[in-house]
Amino acid sequence: MSIRMENAGGSAMAAGPRAIAAEAQHPWRWAALAVLLVFAWMAATVAANYDGHWSGLFRTGQKFAVPPHLEASTYRDPSPYGYDGQFYRFLAHDPLLRKGTAAYIDAPILRARRILVPGAAWLLACGQPGLIDGAYIVVILASIFGGVYWLGALFIRQGRRAYLGLLFLIVPATVASIDRMTVDITLAALAAGFAFYLLENREPELWLVTAAAGLVRETGLLFAAACVLAALLQRDFRKSALWAATALPALGWYAYLHWGLPQLAQVPGGGEAAPAWVYPRFRLGILLRALDPPRYPLPPLKEAIARGLDVVALIGMMAAFVLAALRLRVAPRGALRIALALQLLLLLAMTSKGFWNTPFGYARPFGPLFVLLLAGAGARASNGAIAGALAASAAVNLRLAAEIREQVMGFFG
Repeated sequence: MSIRMENAGGSAMAAGPRAIAAEAQHPWRWAALAVLLVFAWMAATVAANYDGHWSGLFRTGQKFAVPPHLEASTYRDPSPYGYDGQFYRFLAHDPLLRKGTAAYIDAPILRARRILVPGAAWLLACGQPGLIDGAYIVVILASIFGGVYWLGALFIRQGRRAYLGLLFLIVPATVASIDRMTVDITLAALAAGFAFYLLENREPELWLVTAAAGLVRETGLLFAAACVLAALLQRDFRKSALWAATALPALGWYAYLHWGLPQLAQVPGGGEAAPAWVYPRFRLGILLRALDPPRYPLPPLKEAIARGLDVVALIGMMAAFVLAALRLRVAPRGALRIALALQLLLLLAMTSKGFWNTPFGYARPFGPLFVLLLAGAGARASNGAIAGALAASAAVNLRLAAEIREQVMGFFG
């Protein structure tokens, strides 16, 4: 079924009186509220936990070296290794990797391929070093605005209320990115935009969103693949070429990194083109990890609680898979249905037990999966289906909350 036919199904959903009344809503108001709430949280945790240093949001670890020009402006996290946000911050200060920054990034080619958020921060700050950290935070907040806005618009199409767009804030990838400044929140937001523009048959905006997704991270190219496959199934080769072209910005950037910067391969970790866990080994890693959750150097009771929450989070991920598989049966044929199927295939490809160690790691690539579940993947979701998606998200977020709890306690410390 073509993109236009998908839109026709969506228009039918919006034909009732309730939908007509809902169309007068303004999802941007709820998107603005979400931005204010998240910014308030950021400001509070910066004041309470990072001594007023906004660079603390990026979680720069004690054991990692920092580029000399950033040393004075970097707040060190108490943890030894910090988190991925620190590397995207380094990249934002040197997006073309011409200043020796690659030596301070754990996997420079892998990180640098995910250029959209760091690059947008650099452009927004006009390359001014003192403004780049703030610009990066603005890009994250803009992703929140876009995710809530587009998800709210999708709910309006279903005859529901726009405030439901706030559910974007409970997507695990959103929670993780707000806490650690990772780029995954932007891909989750673009997933909502992808679904909205696809159903609205707005091809110019859809092209831009799809092209942007490939520059956020490699899994964003699955949106381009979905559009190409949908066009090929319709034997529309002109459209398939149009959608294949959405991958060109990402592929061009990859070419620059691999051939324009051959010195990256000489940097320790620079030759890492993909994490080891992306190679399927025909193992049920998620089940193996659920049966044997990670162990922690904690007192017995606290360790039992942490391991129990790990199991709950993994069950939440498996529940999301089952819900998405069921959703495929009612989703309209076309690119959106294929996009959901590709998300399921991506999850099945994560066969390494080590990949499923922490929800801060494994939940982030699947932001689009949770967004498409909440949005009904193009078909009007029942209250039960939305509740199921919320329950799966909540199960993962319980484990994330156990980590964020330390920041909350910092307010009272």
